[in-house]
Amino acid sequence: MRVLVTVTLRMYREVLALSLHNHRPDAEVLISPPEALNWEIGRFRPHLVVLDDNDGAAPDGLSGVLYRVEILLGASMDARISVDGQAREVKDICMEDLLAVVDRAEKMIPKETE
Repeated sequence: MRVLVTVTLRMYREVLALSLHNHRPDAEVLISPPEALNWEIGRFRPHLVVLDDNDGAAPDGLSGVLYRVEILLGASMDARISVDGQAREVKDICMEDLLAVVDRAEKMIPKETE
């Protein structure tokens, strides 16, 4: 399972990546600034991308990513979780919610792409 964390605020992406690594040590977790998103998607081939909301417009390189969690930065930490083009919003996402997404994504990974 490969997870790319590319949230704009560096401390957020570092904390998210550290927590993911601690709770799911078998997952490969990579952090990257948002401006390198498309390059990292091509190189790392993540199964899940955690990024900032981009006004609902997915960056070009995300079309091949099965799962994505878009953090809706604002007064709360709401998120939009997209699975293969279908999206739903989660109010005030917590680490437990994110770990559940990781677990669901891992179950959907075809064995030949791990």
